[in-house]
Order: sequence, then structure tokens, then C-alpha cells
Amino acid sequence: MPSQDSALGAVLRSISPKEAVILVVGLIGIVLALEAYKTNIPYIRGLPSVPSRLPFIGHLYKLGGRSGRNDATVFSEWARKVGSPVYQCVLGNQRTVVVCDWATMYELWVGQSHALIDRPHQPGFVDKLGIDLTGFPMTDQVRKCRAAGMRALAKPSWPKYYHLLEPSSAKFISEVLHKSNSGKAPLDLYAHLRQIVFDLCLSLTYGARFGAVDDSFMLSFIQSINSVSAVRSSTKPFSHFVPLLRIIPESSSQTMAAEKVRRKHRDALYTSYQERVSRGETVDCIVSMLNEDGLTEEEVHGTCISLLQAAPDTVASGVYQAVAWLSSPEGRTTQQRALDAILEAYDGDRTKAWKMAFREERVPLVASLCAETLRFFTFAPYATPRRSTSDIRMPNGALVPKGTTFIMNAQEVNHDVEKFGADTWSFNPDRFLDAKPGLPHVAFGAGSRICPAVAISNRLIRALVTRLMLAFDMEASAEPGRKPNNHPINFSHVVDELVAHPDFYDCHFKARDAAWLEGVVGEEQAAARR
Repeated sequence: MPSQDSALGAVLRSISPKEAVILVVGLIGIVLALEAYKTNIPYIRGLPSVPSRLPFIGHLYKLGGRSGRNDATVFSEWARKVGSPVYQCVLGNQRTVVVCDWATMYELWVGQSHALIDRPHQPGFVDKLGIDLTGFPMTDQVRKCRAAGMRALAKPSWPKYYHLLEPSSAKFISEVLHKSNSGKAPLDLYAHLRQIVFDLCLSLTYGARFGAVDDSFMLSFIQSINSVSAVRSSTKPFSHFVPLLRIIPESSSQTMAAEKVRRKHRDALYTSYQERVSRGETVDCIVSMLNEDGLTEEEVHGTCISLLQAAPDTVASGVYQAVAWLSSPEGRTTQQRALDAILEAYDGDRTKAWKMAFREERVPLVASLCAETLRFFTFAPYATPRRSTSDIRMPNGALVPKGTTFIMNAQEVNHDVEKFGADTWSFNPDRFLDAKPGLPHVAFGAGSRICPAVAISNRLIRALVTRLMLAFDMEASAEPGRKPNNHPINFSHVVDELVAHPDFYDCHFKARDAAWLEGVVGEEQAAARR
């Protein structure tokens, strides 16, 4: 009796080349058909599902800027289509739950934060970088770095940093004063803000001396960081979501090129820091505190770079859009009210108000105005995705399995009518005047992986806005195409990245008292040189 193997061999030998090709193509077709609608998590019963899913890519064809709108706006449209603020969709092979309302966001991101502490793995991104506190899945190492970073950024440490922050702010105000010709020449503030906020963050993290970093170094470093930010949590690359597209790995990418530049610059900063310490100098910065906590050099860099990665976007954009609203016709009354409140808080002493801007917060109207800016203009329209570490029971009773991706539609959550009232789509600078302690908005995320720099970022925004109001009467340009864009969604036309950079505008900055301003600015700059 012939063996089974010999029988199979006889069958294979009897197949013609043409039939063999057809057989192989058929087998490939079967494999592709099985993969076309395969997901990492089965369909979740009890949650509405977005229709019109395509094979392999799922609903990605509408995201990543491909529909001409940012992802959060598409998520909101899907919520209306399925009739629910919470629903499921498929991104590549990832079953994903999208949350578009404040109540569900708070229940999950805050109430069940222990279950949403992880991040989904982003192939082609996290595996090409060093430690990244924002983009990495939660590991013991990331947990340790986050804890150390939170300690370094806690309020008791802030007094160590004031002498780093104030001279950079003074330089910024001086540049605005001279480049705007005291209000005669309209000025776009954004590039100046990006540079000064980055300089502030360099001072905080690596203790880089004021004025010690040249422009070409600064520009190159900022560009590398922006390139990495453009890829983080982006839905633009299909390969991050479709496993078949990763069979042939990339030999190079924008991320890898940017990381090489980023690494080169951070090493130069760290070498400079070490040289200063070896000379016996006391360097008050986050690196010093992280070293005291026993972090490795790679962990120190990972923590600092993560802070540098996020802060310039939120802080610079927050100040920029606060000025956009304050300088507009509808905001100039509030600009005067806020200035009066600042002076009243310091008994009319402008110099004291200037000097204390970074050191304390006495003016509720300024705090409310800045909080409303961060709520109204959502600079990260959808929050970095989370991955559940355990099964999650949804408010409607649906059970979402462990390992499911969750996305917060921050743009919609920040404008939830049930939370913020009927005027949620209007800018109200007084909205948070009587707010209770807690989470005012989700500009910095929420829950266990909220941005570790949230408190000091708020202080930086409020201090810079305070100093700008003390220094200048700010009036928006009336030139067509150069007016501030104060629309709650379309203030940015960047639709294919996680970060919504505001549209550019011009503003007139007229010194309220040029002699006084030159005096306080010069004093801080002189102190920095001593």
C-alpha cells in the first residue's frame, strides 16, 4: 500500500504549471480574505459600530487628513451618524472605542484610570526612538521615569527654576518691543513664542544657560522634535495599523532621521551640563533632580525629551491663541479688565506684578482666561490613544475586553454641552472664575497618564500672558488674511497631525510705558549675565 507522502507527491507531480499557479494564487486569496476583516479584538456587543468599513484598513480611509478635516471632527461626525457619543470603529486591524462626551471620558479616564494606563504599540514609531513617556506602552521603566519627572516638576521645586525662566521671558518681551516698533509694525508672534517656550523648556530640563544656545542649534533641534511629533499617534501611516504592510520593514524613515538629529543635540546639552557640574557649578534643572533619583542617562534623556516634545506646542499655542482673542474686537474689553485686575492685585505696582508673574497667581480672571483658551481651542484634538489593561464595564453595561484601544475625542469633550452649558461653542473668559478644584478641561489629557508638566505649563502660560498684558496694548491687525482666527475648530488648518498648530496672524504691540518696560526687561537681562 503506497504511503500517504508518496500519494501526495504523486498528486503534486500530476499538477501542471498553470494549475500550480492557480492553486498558489487561490491560497494567497484565501489568506488575504481571512486577513481582510480580521481584528485584534472581536466585535464588542452593546456598542454602536461605524458602518462602511473597508478591507484591511477599516475606517482609516476617512482619517489622517484624508477627508480634509482633523480626526476629531470626523469622530464627532461618526458619533452623530451612529446616534451615540461612544462607539466602536476599526483602524487597520485594531478594534477601537471612541469617546466623545465628558461624562464617559471622566468615568473611564479618571474613574477607571488604572485600566487605561497603557498605550497601544505604534510600530514604526516607538521602536525607532529611545524612551518616550508619551508614546510608549506603560512599562516599569516608563513608570519610574514618569514618577521622577512628576517629582522634578512638582510645585516645591519651582523656586529653583524662576531664575531660569524670567530672563528668557524678558528677552522675548524685548524682541517683541523692538521688532514691532512699539506697535507701528504688525508682528506675527508665533515664531517668537515657539523659540522662547523652547528656550524656557531647555532651561528647565537641561539647565541650558540663557543665550548659550545659538540660533542654528535651536532651529535644528526644534525641527527634529516637530518631525517626531508629526508621527506620534498619527493615523496617516497605514503601516502603523495594517500588519501586512510591515512584512517588508522600512530601511529609513522621517522618524529615524529626526531621531538622529534629536539624539545629537540632546547629547550636546548633556555634555555641557556635565562640564558645568564638574567645574563645581550648581545647576538647578530637572536633569539634576533626575540624577538624584538614580535614573540612568538614557532614562534622564527620555524624561527630558518627552517634556521638550510636548510643552512648546501647548504652551506656545496657548499663549498665541490667548493673544488672538484678547487682541480681537470682542476680546479687547477683557484685555483691559484683566490688566486692571492684575494691577489691583498688586496695589497698582506694575513692577511687582511683573516680577511675581512666574512666582504666584493672584488674579483669578487671568487663570480663567487661560483655562478657557485651552478648553476652547483644543491643540491636541484627540488625545493619545490608550489601551485597556483589563476588561472594562462601560456606563451602558457593555463589556470591553482587555487590550482594546480607546481614543478620547478631546475636541468634542472640551465642548460638551452637558458639561459646559449652552454657550460651550462661545469663548467665555469668565467661565472658570468660580470653578471647583478638579479637571477643568482635557487639553493636557486626563487620568493616570495626564501630561506630567500640566501644572508648570499652566503657570508658564499665565505668566507669559500676564507679562504681555503688562507690557503692551495688543490690537489685532485689520488686514485681510492676517486677522486672528478665533473659530473653535477651524483656528487651525493642520488636519493630518495630532497637534493643531494655529493659523498665523499679525498683531500690533504698543508699549504701555516704553521707559518702564525697557527698565524691567534690562534689569532681568543684566541679572542673567551676572
